[in-house]
Amino acid sequence: MKAIRSWSFACLTACLLAAPAFASELAAQVRCTDAPRETWLAEEQVRKLFGADRYAVVKFKISRTNCYEFYAVMHSGTIVEAYYHPVSGRLVKENRIDSAATHPVPAAVRQARIR
Repeated sequence: MKAIRSWSFACLTACLLAAPAFASELAAQVRCTDAPRETWLAEEQVRKLFGADRYAVVKFKISRTNCYEFYAVMHSGTIVEAYYHPVSGRLVKENRIDSAATHPVPAAVRQARIR
């Protein structure tokens, strides 16, 4: 189990270090809202909309453009970047990179679930 966590942490670290290259260009970014934060959906609600439990690794944050932002790695190795509107909960933008063919994910990581 310790080896799975170490390997998962290494995968997450690699994903997060690559995030700036993976993230949308500044000009292409969408501004979600200027609504006060007390009107935003709770993080738990948006995690359910995103389906965070389907992924091996999930990183959640609030973007500079006031969107709920997810960086996730599917069990197959595909990397997902998704932006959700924090008030309505609608998907604003999603990017996927299928890295399974070039960077296979070990079976132990595919079977692990980290939150």
